[in-house]
Amino acid sequence: MKNIVIVLFFFSFLLKAQSKKLITADTALVKKYRLNIVEPSDDLFSVPEWFQNLDMITSGFWWIKDKPDTSKKNFWKDYGFCLKDTLIKRVVRLHQSYGELLSHEQKLVTIDGNFDGTSIKGVTLISHVPHSKTAFKQAHEQGFKVIPYVHFKDIHTNYADQDLFYFQHPEVLLKNKQGKWVHLPMDGTDRLFRLLVCSNSPAYWKYSIAYIKKLMDWGADGIFIDNVGHREECYGEDYFKSNPELLPYKHEHLFHGATQDYAFNRFLQTVRKLVKSYGSDKVIILNSGIGTDLQKSGDGSMVESFIYSWAWKGRNKKYSWSNIKKLAKKNEKFIKTGYRLTALSYLNKKRKEIKEDAFWAFSAARLTNMIWWANLVNTDAQILYKVHLGKPLEKIIENNNVASRIFEYGIIVLNDNDEGKNVRIDVSKYFHNNHFYDIYDNQQEVPINNFSINIKLPSKSARIYYYKKL
Repeated sequence: MKNIVIVLFFFSFLLKAQSKKLITADTALVKKYRLNIVEPSDDLFSVPEWFQNLDMITSGFWWIKDKPDTSKKNFWKDYGFCLKDTLIKRVVRLHQSYGELLSHEQKLVTIDGNFDGTSIKGVTLISHVPHSKTAFKQAHEQGFKVIPYVHFKDIHTNYADQDLFYFQHPEVLLKNKQGKWVHLPMDGTDRLFRLLVCSNSPAYWKYSIAYIKKLMDWGADGIFIDNVGHREECYGEDYFKSNPELLPYKHEHLFHGATQDYAFNRFLQTVRKLVKSYGSDKVIILNSGIGTDLQKSGDGSMVESFIYSWAWKGRNKKYSWSNIKKLAKKNEKFIKTGYRLTALSYLNKKRKEIKEDAFWAFSAARLTNMIWWANLVNTDAQILYKVHLGKPLEKIIENNNVASRIFEYGIIVLNDNDEGKNVRIDVSKYFHNNHFYDIYDNQQEVPINNFSINIKLPSKSARIYYYKKL
């Protein structure tokens, strides 16, 4: 019996040693690619106070199409992009053999224009901005913070994607069990010109981190990272056969025996350290990582198509007021630390109810400590850019499906009933002025009588009452 215990203890020791090995980066590869890897941590990171206190984020298309509709260009005047011809050495097929040749390939280049933030004055943060030092500088000069969009799940094959040509570095591509590269699956299809990358590839770490560093050196206030979620497994280490159509390469894994999910988590933690090295006020927003360990590497996570989307008409029942509260409750642990869900709504500007849509989404998000994200240019709701409610002074008060919450500079009231409601809100603890301003109704005065305000809300509507005129 004693011998059995000793054997079990020995195997237990081996398993622990193997487990420890799984989370240890290959020292030789770390040195070869000059990587500065962050050790894993269960600690929640601090979130900049300015980000915690945001009411809104915005973004807008900046690229020019062949026949641009200038009315949709928003605030990035004359900004666009082009595919620039670049001489690159690659292997080409020459009849029955192969040879190296300088060939014309394409790199994505931003065309600089002029930023005019007049139409979005009041909002602090703009995401999905042009990858341009000039764009960052122009926005900063007008008082805006900017974060560019980046992605680390796949790579485009018909141009240099984030400065990387796949045929120059095929070692970054993910391989399935059959040793084949994998198209990006999306919307029930395989994206023909997009291949999955290996999150465990030290080469991909090197080139991706270099790209982020370039953006941060240009003056970005952080980054937005798309496609944050589960990664398919890579079996590239099992296949070492040479390919005559590509320059010599070897697929290597930074964490031997580790899953792609584990490697991607470590990658995000390392990216976070890099971004924060430019200042503790820099931010990372993820899409989305909600409910996973990945969430800890951001300052916020996007809830995409929040209530409204181009994919459906009107309000989506998935984001009913009841479900929105449940979502906030699930993330309460993170939200209490300052972490923020960023609720992106795609508003249909052809809907006659667009103003109601905007106020409903803004109010639902802010009542539950989320930051609302939308483009309000050419809508009737642009005043929301200027609304800065400050910190909540109380929890949500809900009675008969009417929710309200008092903030430092105003009150939000949301009526989730199918009929209109008369509502009385006691403001005696915090406000001693003689009236509020109804932001929805052209800033009409709402008097304070007997230390309370009395309002009438239409069915399924939300209103904001501000303590000062905007």
